Amino acid sequence: MSYTGQVPDGSDVDGMLCWRANRTDVTGFMRGLDVPVVGLDRSVDHTWPSVSCCDESIGRAAARHLLARGHKALAFCGPADAPRLVGFKAEAESAGARFVRLAPPEGASVLSSSEAIRDWMGPMLSSLRVPLAVMVAEDLEAAPVIDALVGLGYSVPEQVAVIGAGNDPMLCDVARVPVSSVDVRAHEVGYAAARLLDSLMAGSPPPSTPRRIEPGPVKVRASTDTVVLSNLHAARALRFIWTRYRDPINVDSVSEHVPVTRRRLQTLFHEQLGRTMQEEIARVRIADACLMLKRSRMRIHRIATLTGFKSSLHFHRTSQSVLGMGPKAFREAGTIPDFGVLPARVGDQLSPE
Repeated sequence: MSYTGQVPDGSDVDGMLCWRANRTDVTGFMRGLDVPVVGLDRSVDHTWPSVSCCDESIGRAAARHLLARGHKALAFCGPADAPRLVGFKAEAESAGARFVRLAPPEGASVLSSSEAIRDWMGPMLSSLRVPLAVMVAEDLEAAPVIDALVGLGYSVPEQVAVIGAGNDPMLCDVARVPVSSVDVRAHEVGYAAARLLDSLMAGSPPPSTPRRIEPGPVKVRASTDTVVLSNLHAARALRFIWTRYRDPINVDSVSEHVPVTRRRLQTLFHEQLGRTMQEEIARVRIADACLMLKRSRMRIHRIATLTGFKSSLHFHRTSQSVLGMGPKAFREAGTIPDFGVLPARVGDQLSPE
């Protein structure tokens, strides 16, 4: 009924879980059943107990993720009464970042077409400086916002990063730029609500306060998979390295994909990031390899191949330069260092535990 709006006509039930019961016809239907009810979000009439994700914490988690990547300007795209806006704004402002609300005009929606979003978002963005990071309240809203941004000429994530909430791969992975998203732990919410309903049906008294489930981590995808660089050429070079470091790339490969000279790009990159392009390629390759050395039993030659090194010798020399020891010595006695922010794909070739 979330999609059709049609209230169910069945009544032979012993209890009910209800999501988004913010309509009088729905609440009337539930009262008419005279059975225990548990709401699955905070919009449910307070007559019934509820279990839901903690919206303020979800907003804070999204803001922390963006702040960790160096963003100094954070925007929330949605209405003023969006529950996740509160935590997002509070976390941004407590870190000294600039907060902006991208508010749809009266009667407009973040779920409208990308063309309609462009019409109202374009003038707002034209007055803001990039890089900028944007949170949308739901994953469902992210794809049209990203399409609108691309249609307006912005690069995602180099100029505008986008993060959602829900971590629904059916929505996040099929967007034009795959969407980073806060895990709202929907399964835990569902199981906790089912357990509560079971206890109510068994005659237990309802809890005195709603239960809020804290969110899980952010699942990083392409829409935020970078760090903030004010120069677009350097940002695109970094993005190329992060997405292609497992391929046989070098500084020339990066330069070919950015429309400035090799020397100019090297200067811009070092000014922006504090290290050279070659050092960045080595950093992310070694970070990926460190996880494999410590968390798998793969042969060193195989790890070298999977992480972009030309040979075991190349792997050994880079490891010696970055870690102060070779791969074999690191596997036996080394400790994984803090590499800072890394590409989302680092470690994704490890088998699940």
